[in-house]
Amino acid sequence: MTKNGTEREKQKPIQVLDRALSILSIIAARRQPISLHDIAVTAQLHPSTVHRLLWNLAEQDYLQRDENGRWSLGLRFLHYGSLVRDRLDVREKALPLMHVLFEKTGQTINLSMRHDDHVMYVEHVLASQNGLRLTRQIGSMAPLHCTSGGKLFLSEFSPEDVSAYIARSRLTPRTEYSIASAERLIPELDRIRELGWADDKEELEHGIRCIGAPIRDHHGGIIAAITIVSSSDMSQKPEWVRHLLSTTAAVSASLGWLGQH
Repeated sequence: MTKNGTEREKQKPIQVLDRALSILSIIAARRQPISLHDIAVTAQLHPSTVHRLLWNLAEQDYLQRDENGRWSLGLRFLHYGSLVRDRLDVREKALPLMHVLFEKTGQTINLSMRHDDHVMYVEHVLASQNGLRLTRQIGSMAPLHCTSGGKLFLSEFSPEDVSAYIARSRLTPRTEYSIASAERLIPELDRIRELGWADDKEELEHGIRCIGAPIRDHHGGIIAAITIVSSSDMSQKPEWVRHLLSTTAAVSASLGWLGQH
């Protein structure tokens, strides 16, 4: 076999993998099942190619097909998601203390981590009455500038990285209370650095406010955030902030962070 022939053989499996991953990404981006035709159009692939890949993925439980012939993610991803979440060291350290924080505040408690220009919610402790309304679904994401946890991560960015984030995100607002300009964001980040915690004043969703504090690794970098989620009534905010900072300090210490030297 020629050298070029060998290179083509090596590229072929990679092409199949790229196409399969593209199909999975298209299906994952939809909240409802999607037809083969729509997948093929979006992926810019021939329907026969998509058909073959869909069934190959379904045989391994990566996808499932409903009675209308539409496709959605399979149960294997639920299994993998549970494994990833359970193996997150920060989650293991934070969850018991999140329960203590819940007992002290009676409010929903979220744990989030940064994923590119978003925060991803990886765990929560739900308040019994309104927890479902106030929580974010595990695995869901939100823009950094619209959340208390996200703003904590932004507060560690260099001025150049903040400018780049502003350019990429355009600070697209989620509500009329969202921070949508550099003139508002930069002083807000300065305030967060000074206080050591951040808040979200209905900036992501109406009627929902949050206060967040950082979890730091042994180097002192922010690797996660714990947030207290409540309705627009934050009358106990000073007390909650004290409990929150105590909680995140304890989690950070368990990860090896000894505080400011």
